[in-house]
Amino acid sequence: MSTAHAMSRGLTAEWIKLRSLRSTYVSMASALAVALVVGVIDTASVAQHWATLSPSERASFDPVGTSFDGLQFGVLAFGILGVLASSSEYGTGLIQASLTAVPRRSVFFAAKAIVVGATSLVLGELFAFGTYFVGQVMLSRSDLDVSLTDPDVLRAVGGAGLFLAAVALVGLGLGALIRHTAGAVAVLVGLLFVAYGLGRALESWSYLPDRLLLANASLVIGQVHVHGDHVRRIPSLGLAYLDLGLYLAVFLGLGAWRTRRDAQ
Repeated sequence: MSTAHAMSRGLTAEWIKLRSLRSTYVSMASALAVALVVGVIDTASVAQHWATLSPSERASFDPVGTSFDGLQFGVLAFGILGVLASSSEYGTGLIQASLTAVPRRSVFFAAKAIVVGATSLVLGELFAFGTYFVGQVMLSRSDLDVSLTDPDVLRAVGGAGLFLAAVALVGLGLGALIRHTAGAVAVLVGLLFVAYGLGRALESWSYLPDRLLLANASLVIGQVHVHGDHVRRIPSLGLAYLDLGLYLAVFLGLGAWRTRRDAQ
């Protein structure tokens, strides 16, 4: 079987498996609903109380980032989607049938990464743009809304969707590496949330750990501007994208290594 034929079979099989996962629909719908509700509450609150906000609070306001205040729920849902796309096969024993259909481990993992990455990118962009538009409707009541044609707005909204897709691929790598859903999700939660607290605890020694965290990368990528205390401990936009690339390289690399190691 040629590599191209094996890849074609692998892509078809992975799309069918991902599409048949009930958790795909449940997690995405739940995350979108929660993110929209949180975004509406936060943007409506800002619009309602804008006149009473202090100058520093107004200066730190980001019309795009405020719409994404519920993004953490989406981030976790996308990460879990990636974990389940790989770990669920080991839990159910489906992995044997999958590897029989696509025996080349490198092609098998590459096909899974392509399908999960492409699907999560489309869903992530729909998620980001939908949340943005709903938030802007609320902010428009006080003339605080921004247009996609305003400087950096399209970059921030598109970047938020890209970040969600990247987290899904990090989850995929973790699922392939650990092969236990609960364990992989626990590590994912640690990377997304627990590490943030550890970074804050180390600020008296160095801001470098803060600047390497996924949570702070999302803060930069999904906003137009950041002011206040955040500025000292967040990465630049370029470093935020570099962080994202490093996380993808490390965890997808580890997942691919574990998958290929089985054949040895």
